[in-house]
Amino acid sequence: MVKQRINLKDIDISINGKIIGGAEELTATVTRANEFAMEGGAYKAAEIVDGSITGEGSLTRAFIDVDLLNEVFPNTNLAPEFTLSGTITSGKTPSRDVKLFRVKFDSFDISSLSVEGWAKNVMPFKFIDWDFN
Repeated sequence: MVKQRINLKDIDISINGKIIGGAEELTATVTRANEFAMEGGAYKAAEIVDGSITGEGSLTRAFIDVDLLNEVFPNTNLAPEFTLSGTITSGKTPSRDVKLFRVKFDSFDISSLSVEGWAKNVMPFKFIDWDFN
């Protein structure tokens, strides 16, 4: 299993290309699992192949413009999939831009935000794809 960690500061949160909020900090991990490929009837593995790839992380001090979110998705209190973008702040490649696509919070309810739109807790999420520039 291979894990790649991503740390970002000053994140933009966007839906359909429209920025609806941000966060002070993001930590994310991309996990690549290796699996054994078996040939029919064999009891020993024929080779090791790339298996599942998963992404998960969390936002700290997130802010979401509730009015903008309500404009994009009226009459819903659940957050839709969104995109996160920011700049890497640590590791071997600082200053690279990264985007996380098809992000979805593990649990989220607009009523859990303060009146100003700030998240009261760390917000865990999962994501499907990412891009480094």
